[in-house]
Amino acid sequence: MTLLEKSHNISPDGDARLRKQGYERSGIGLLERQRQACTYWAPHLERNKRCLLDIAQKLRAEGGPGGTLVILGAGRLLDVPWETLFPQFERVVLYDADSSIVPFVERLFSSVRHTPFPPPRFEIGDLTGTVVDTAAWAGHTIERSTSPEQAATALLEGFQRGGAECQPWAGSHADLRMVVSTNLMSQLGYFPRAYIQREFRTRFKQGFADRTAAAEALECYFDRVRARHVSDIAAQKNAWAFLSSDIETITYELEGEQKDLSKVEAPPGGGAFLDDTGGAQFHWPVKITGRSDPLHGQKIRNLWPAGTPLDPPQRWIWHIVPQGLEKRYTTCGRTHVVEAWTKRSAEQPRLAS
Repeated sequence: MTLLEKSHNISPDGDARLRKQGYERSGIGLLERQRQACTYWAPHLERNKRCLLDIAQKLRAEGGPGGTLVILGAGRLLDVPWETLFPQFERVVLYDADSSIVPFVERLFSSVRHTPFPPPRFEIGDLTGTVVDTAAWAGHTIERSTSPEQAATALLEGFQRGGAECQPWAGSHADLRMVVSTNLMSQLGYFPRAYIQREFRTRFKQGFADRTAAAEALECYFDRVRARHVSDIAAQKNAWAFLSSDIETITYELEGEQKDLSKVEAPPGGGAFLDDTGGAQFHWPVKITGRSDPLHGQKIRNLWPAGTPLDPPQRWIWHIVPQGLEKRYTTCGRTHVVEAWTKRSAEQPRLAS
């Protein structure tokens, strides 16, 4: 008997669409990156865990273990203090689209001699309920189109019609006590987008991004998915919630004598931090070479429905790829600005800023 209680929708073969769209084993590369740059990642992971531990402390003050904890995009739990958090609940449900994390989590929990919580249940699939279907439809549309113009027109119309329904997890747990979405929001469209781009290029030998109207319609569809993600979290009135996401990507080039950080242990803070004005600062002389918005102009603050009981947001830098760590980053590095929000349960007072 495995340590995890697997839900009915996990089969030996998995969902072929998830594999085809790139979800299967997608977290392995991220795990390897974390292992190679562990001292650079540590401040980000610890900051994320600290936010969750603060909520765990408040849950202990409310009483004994009870209710359900839902973790959306659980991955390999790198940024979740599961040893402390999970015992606060009667049930833990982990949602992810990558079934390869199941054996990883099994090994993780088996390393603990006595786990003071029941085995988590794992739900494998599209937690948005729409993006995998939309990408599959787009792939079929591309395949049956006779020209890139015909495909782009059909995709434009389809993406404009695409809605964002209530996400499946949101109505599944009557005793939901806490929901967690860590570093997930910007990734909700990542694999569908990459799949559509790949299928379009394979079929027509040209980039999908060049079809600007259709490409923009796809991004606007992902905007609706992200907005629904936040709305569904806010709708869990009696549950605590934690949501963190990267809100800006910054690429840099080292300008001093130091050109390769792959063999250098990170200084305190991971070598990058936000100053009092919110600007990114680095331990070494750098030239900022690029900035991008992984949320397509959306501001998380504006996605929370009016009246949602929120604590002031926190921000920090995640030094995700130090320069020199990977082949494509031999002459540059990448950092993310992360924003984190805590939503209180309806009965809880607001924290001071």
